[in-house]
Amino acid sequence: MVVLPCRAGSIFSAWCSTRLADSRDFAVTFDLWQTLIFELDGNSNSMERRIARTNYVTRELARLGEVIEPEVVKESFRVLSDEITAGHDHGHDAQFEEWISILIDRLVPGLEKRVGSDEILNMAQLIDQTFIEAPPLLLDGTKDVFRELVGRGVKIGLISNTGLTSPQMYCKWFDQLGVHDDFSFLAFSNEQAVAKPDAKIFEVTLNGLGVAAERALHVGDNLHTDVGGAAAVGMSTVWVRGGTNSPVESTVEPGFKIDSILEMPVVVDEWLGSF
Repeated sequence: MVVLPCRAGSIFSAWCSTRLADSRDFAVTFDLWQTLIFELDGNSNSMERRIARTNYVTRELARLGEVIEPEVVKESFRVLSDEITAGHDHGHDAQFEEWISILIDRLVPGLEKRVGSDEILNMAQLIDQTFIEAPPLLLDGTKDVFRELVGRGVKIGLISNTGLTSPQMYCKWFDQLGVHDDFSFLAFSNEQAVAKPDAKIFEVTLNGLGVAAERALHVGDNLHTDVGGAAAVGMSTVWVRGGTNSPVESTVEPGFKIDSILEMPVVVDEWLGSF
């Protein structure tokens, strides 16, 4: 098995492995948030994680001689997160480290020039580690679903719109959960600098999996970014009901509708039977 690096941004040197697609020619790609993982408190964003990020950044800015009220830092995180999410609806994103630089520059304009990029790297790493300190919850039974799909000879991919957590941290967490090796390819919007529903992130994933669009099935909770985006490149689609409501309406009808990815083995059997 050939192992490829999961490309990090310019301020990160960590690597995470992504498996090269093998001879199987069918794939199921999953959305991440509100499809496979959920916040423990039921919110769209973890308040515990946001408080931890606020505390880290406030402390580090103070160490650098910049006293910023925690509420100001917390609000900056909220505003930036909202901007990232809004951009996703139109296929826009930037790399993880760029978002962190934007955040710090808004709080203290010109700080990076004054203190150097290593200090910004330090804050980025502290922000990033809060994901592991206050992680979301992987839906119980996900591992079994993955094993069943792999047992059917289907490759598994991930296409995720992400924000203030790096691709490397997701890979680390997946490894801790024991699911990283189930993925044949991982695509994160804040690594690719493009988000669903833009065709590019789907095409990158299909190329990485070595699978034609008509032999790929995408699963996600967002009718606009997941169902609409996947259908536009010729993929079959599964909508997980009860997830994210995008302000951008979609007129695309999903091929399958489910309430949980635990239903996917049955769906995949029906889908494969159509070929």
